[in-house]
Amino acid sequence: MKTVHVELWSDFVCPWCWIAKRRLEQAAERLTGQVQVTVTHKAYRIAKGMAPNDFGAALKMKFGSEQSARQMMAAVAEQGAREGLVYNFDTMRFGDTRDAHALVKHLDSEAARQTMIEALSLASITQGRDIFDREVLRSIASQQGLSETQVAAIDFDRSREIEQDEKHANSIANGVPLFVFNNKAYLSGAQPTDMFVAALNQVATESPAPMDSAQGASCGQDGCQI
Repeated sequence: MKTVHVELWSDFVCPWCWIAKRRLEQAAERLTGQVQVTVTHKAYRIAKGMAPNDFGAALKMKFGSEQSARQMMAAVAEQGAREGLVYNFDTMRFGDTRDAHALVKHLDSEAARQTMIEALSLASITQGRDIFDREVLRSIASQQGLSETQVAAIDFDRSREIEQDEKHANSIANGVPLFVFNNKAYLSGAQPTDMFVAALNQVATESPAPMDSAQGASCGQDGCQI
């Protein structure tokens, strides 16, 4: 069986990232028995250095108008619903997600990191929990099975690792979500599931055709696209 390794850069306050992650998972499921897909998650902050703020207010500031911000949120909510994801923008917050990424990096297996990323996305986007608060992050870690000793030992000082991930991503494309396949081709943005299926198949068969595409909706430090 062919194997495709995917490096995935995302951020918890990037509204398109959870949708794109789910579509990649669906694509991998479609190819069960044909292509083995492994994923390594990488950190990226689209609001580096920004204090936590109301999500709608942050989008308004980035887009320059409330109407544009509302259009963006409506588009994301609609696309998210199609993937079974609930976006509660009224309770979401926007800011530098360094500590949330540090929590993920603290874990010692990719399976544990994947589970934590899903838990943090659900907490922030659907449940309205404050992932900028370390005590909230510790609570989420505990709920994901970490012992009291493990929770107490969480190291939030991982800025260097996070910045290395960001530097790598910026050398490839501007913004997230970003997917690199077998270290030789990439897709950016919340592409349709069929696009991920095609990409995985193409890399698995080592096709020389280019796969680079920037048409999917994505977010960078300068704002988000619809």
